[in-house]
Amino acid sequence: MRKCLILSTVSIFVAATLLLAHGDATHIMGTVTAVNGNHVTVKTQEGKSEIVMLEKTTKYIAGSKAATAADLKVGTRVVIDAKMDEKMKMFTAEEIKIGAAPPAKTDAKGKPAAHSETHADHK
Repeated sequence: MRKCLILSTVSIFVAATLLLAHGDATHIMGTVTAVNGNHVTVKTQEGKSEIVMLEKTTKYIAGSKAATAADLKVGTRVVIDAKMDEKMKMFTAEEIKIGAAPPAKTDAKGKPAAHSETHADHK
């Protein structure tokens, strides 16, 4: 089940990347690590952090539905169509496709992983 979920997520991002491969925009794909008002920080698949400016004209899409900047949360996966703002030397988002947050960590039986304490620690 977990492998199927991972494979589905990867397939969605590959398809999104191919769909977004147009024009002279830069495609930034990764996980949101911070949202601060007018910009978002994304850790790319290569491990690099990119700060992307959000504009009033930025379009947000979650699945096949319209979304808003409020839907950007830390841990959310995104594919951003961005242009370099030459004055600010920063990327400006034209469109952000919002994916799912990474799956919660589970133990070998598929149950949510607990922190390192055991019940014996509370006796």
